[in-house]
Amino acid sequence: MHEAAFEFIERITDLDAVEAIIAAFRLAAGRFGFSTFALGELPKPRSARLPKFFVSIWPQDWVETYTGEKLAQSDACIAHARQGQLPAMWSELREFHRDDPAVAKIFDLTADHGWPDGLAIPVHGPRGYHGLVAIGGETDDLSARDRTALHLMGLYLHNRLRELIDPDDPAVEAPRLTEGEVECIHWLVEGKSDWEIGEILNIAESTAHWRIENAKRKFGVKTRAQLTALAVRNGVVTP
Repeated sequence: MHEAAFEFIERITDLDAVEAIIAAFRLAAGRFGFSTFALGELPKPRSARLPKFFVSIWPQDWVETYTGEKLAQSDACIAHARQGQLPAMWSELREFHRDDPAVAKIFDLTADHGWPDGLAIPVHGPRGYHGLVAIGGETDDLSARDRTALHLMGLYLHNRLRELIDPDDPAVEAPRLTEGEVECIHWLVEGKSDWEIGEILNIAESTAHWRIENAKRKFGVKTRAQLTALAVRNGVVTP
């Protein structure tokens, strides 16, 4: 399993498609018992800005709960990412903040969504950069070697996706897309070809191709990798 972590790092170094990197990490993390994750940049302490989760595969209902109830303000994973250097299990963070009902509420909600535990991986960089990779699942016990493997994978994942998505640039405002275009982008992010998208949506392969090309024109990009990166970043689709 730990050899697979190094294979993952080597693989994503050669990948330029955001959706392929996301799929690779989902597969690798799944071997440790994790099923979902998000990663992003954290605002400076005492800033009114919200975390910039530039990649997330949380389900939409959790995203709406997290943002709607402003849970970031009490998120122990974010607090740990600012101050800690090594990964911490969610259960460990809950115990550390056991007297804080707001923290307990968040972990109760994640458990309700099917993630009774998880791992918070701090990411630190130049000029005071703070980032976070948060992985959720059913794993409740990781060995020291498992944590080290996931730590390395999380750091390389965060840095590689940050290179491709470049969250420091101003976000491109998502254009108005048709329902059909969004459906095709969704399956494109899942790694499907035009023919496979056509079969899934019961449309002609040429129609799937046209919708994707039209979405590229609307976003002002030349490649499908750029389209999927912007679609994920702007919340048009969730991988």
